[in-house]
Amino acid sequence: MAYGYPGAPGNGDRTREWNAPPRPFGHSVPPYGPPTTPPPAGPPPGAPDNYLAWAVVATVFCCFLAGVPALLAATSVNERWQRGDVAGARLASLRARNWTIGTVLLGVIFWTTWMVGVFLLGWKDTLGDL
Repeated sequence: MAYGYPGAPGNGDRTREWNAPPRPFGHSVPPYGPPTTPPPAGPPPGAPDNYLAWAVVATVFCCFLAGVPALLAATSVNERWQRGDVAGARLASLRARNWTIGTVLLGVIFWTTWMVGVFLLGWKDTLGDL
């Protein structure tokens, strides 16, 4: 691209031809960039699920250490939603769900391993009277 005189009329880099009549008074020039989309109509749908009940059950019955992050994420969903942080609330809801599922899986693996060890491998003798 050369600087200076734009060149001959009609070379394709102009928005209108040189011989075209001038634009009428008050004519708006279209904005640069992609066309804007209108804002979404109305408030967003209801708050995302916080999975708090599932996180509490998974923490108590499955794995306490992995359940703590699930509880923290679950309690932050409603706080973020009330502040108007829709994206943050959805992200916290996703984290709460994932931590809850992970807590349940860790609990199932732990308790299954413990049951197999106690009943099939004879660990009962080494554990004493539980």
